[in-house]
Amino acid sequence: MVKVAWSTTHQEFIISDHYYFSKLQRYAKENDIHVDEVDEFEKFADYDVIIFNYPEIPFKKEEVDFIQELVKKGRKVGIFAYYKNEDRIADTCNTMSERFGIKFNGDIITDDVNNYDNDNLLITTTKTFEKMKERGIEKVILACTDSLTITGNNVQALIHAEDTAKSLLGKEKILFASYMDPSGGCFVAGGTCVFWDNYSIDLYNNKQLSIALLSHKK
Repeated sequence: MVKVAWSTTHQEFIISDHYYFSKLQRYAKENDIHVDEVDEFEKFADYDVIIFNYPEIPFKKEEVDFIQELVKKGRKVGIFAYYKNEDRIADTCNTMSERFGIKFNGDIITDDVNNYDNDNLLITTTKTFEKMKERGIEKVILACTDSLTITGNNVQALIHAEDTAKSLLGKEKILFASYMDPSGGCFVAGGTCVFWDNYSIDLYNNKQLSIALLSHKK
C-alpha cells in the first residue's frame, strides 16, 4: 500500500472536503493508496508521497531543506498551483519549487480551440510525456492553469499545452514538470490544483493522471 501525506501545514485545500475531492478519495482507496491529511511537517518522513495542493503560506528554508532530503531519500513530492497568481499562489509555490529547478510563472493559459465546453480556460491537451501515455494518460483537462519555466537540471516537462494555446505572459506552455533526483526520488509541479477535483477527475484521462501522481511509481 502506498502511503500519501496530503499536507495541511500551509493552509492547503483539504482532500477531506467532500464537495471537491470525494471522488479522488474513493479512487485512491480503490487503487490501494492510503491518504492522510498531515498537519506536522516532520511527519512527512513517514510517507512515500507528499502532496501540497494550493499551499497559501510560503515555505521556510528549513522546510525546503527537509523536503529536499526526502526527495534524495527516494520520496515523491507534488506541489500544485492555480492561474493568475491568485492569492500569490505562484510566488508561494516558488518558495519550494525553485529549489528543484521549476518556476511557476503566475500567468494565464487559454486555448480557444482545444478546450472543454467551449470555455477557453478549461484547456485540454494531448501533449503528455511518453511514459504518461504508456500509463493511459493520453488526454487531460487542466482548468485555470498556470505555466512553468524549467530553470534547473534533471527537470523534464510532463505536460505541454497544445500549439493553439496562449500564455498571457508569452511563456513556454509547460503545464506540469518533474525534477528527477539521481536517488530515484522526484518533485512534481503542476500549474493547476483542480485537475483532480470532482468536476475534472472523470473527464478524459484525469483519473489516470491523478492515480499516477499519488502512486509512488515515478
